[in-house]
Amino acid sequence: EIRNKKEKIMKSYYNDAIIGNNNLRVSFSRKGELLRFNYPTIDYKQFFDFLHVGVKINDSNIIYLHDDINNKYNQYYTENTNILNTEIYNSYFNLKIKQTDFVHLNKNVLIKKYEFENNHNIDLDLNFLVYSQLLSNENNMVASRIEENVMYQYTHDYTLSIFSKEELLSYQLNNVDSNIKKGVIEDKDYIGMSRASCISYNLGKLRPNEKREFVLFIFINKDDEDLKFIDEVKSINIKKEQVKVQKYWEKYVQNHICKFDKNIKNYEKIKRIYVRTILLFSLLGNNKTGGISAAMEIDEGMSCCR
Repeated sequence: EIRNKKEKIMKSYYNDAIIGNNNLRVSFSRKGELLRFNYPTIDYKQFFDFLHVGVKINDSNIIYLHDDINNKYNQYYTENTNILNTEIYNSYFNLKIKQTDFVHLNKNVLIKKYEFENNHNIDLDLNFLVYSQLLSNENNMVASRIEENVMYQYTHDYTLSIFSKEELLSYQLNNVDSNIKKGVIEDKDYIGMSRASCISYNLGKLRPNEKREFVLFIFINKDDEDLKFIDEVKSINIKKEQVKVQKYWEKYVQNHICKFDKNIKNYEKIKRIYVRTILLFSLLGNNKTGGISAAMEIDEGMSCCR
C-alpha cells in the first residue's frame, strides 16, 4: 500500500504542454520533461515510461535538465505555434540552456534542439546523456540495439530510434540504473533485452561566453518500414524546418481565428487563450476517424481510477 501511494505521487497524470502533427502527439511537463508520445495516431499507443535528458559537467554527477535543485525554468510557446521552448538555467555552473521541441510536419519525428551558453568564468566540459525507458509488460517486451550511432528500441511492431547527426560517445543497454547517477556509461554489448537504455554525446569544452547547439531526433516507425528514413531525418535542415513549422501553425491560426471586439475587457488575455485553444484542439482530433480526445490526462497504469 505504501509503495502504491508512492507511485501515485511520482506518476504524472497531467500535461503542461502539447505539440505534434496529424500522426504524432507529444506532451511535456512545465520543466521540459517528455511525458507522453502517441503514435501512429494522436489518440493511440503511448510509448515512453520516461525519457530523461541530462548533462555531466566537468567532474559532476549527471544533472537532469528536468530535475535539479540548482535549475530555474521558464517555458513558453513560440507565439501562435505549437513550438515549445523551455529555458533552463543552472545556477551552480552558470549554464544557460534553451530546449526547443517541435514535431516535423510530414515525418513522424520529434526534433529536440538544445542551445548551451556558458555564463561562468571557467571552461565547462559537457557530456550529454539520454536515458530512455519504454513502457513494457509480459505481452509487450522491449529490446534495444546500437548500430551506426543510432539507439533502436523495439516494442510490439514498432521501432523507436534516438540519434543525432553527431557520433555517440558511449552507450549502455542494460542495468543503466547502476551507474547513470555518475554520468558515465559503458557497455560491450550492442544488443539486449532491456526496456531502459542510455546513450551519451561529447559536446566538448564550452569556454566562458561561448555557445553550442546540439540536436536530438526521436523517430518512430513500423517494424516493416525501411529504416533508410533515418538518413533522411539526419539530412533535415533544422533552421529551415523550424521556420516551416512556425509558418504552418501561424497560418493555421489565421485560418481558424474569428475576429471579435478589441474593446472588451481583458482582450489580450482572452485572445491568448483563444489562440492556444485553436492550437490545442488541432492536436486532440483524429483526422482518420474523426474522433476527438477529451484531454491528454491519461492514467495508463490505472493506479488512480480503480
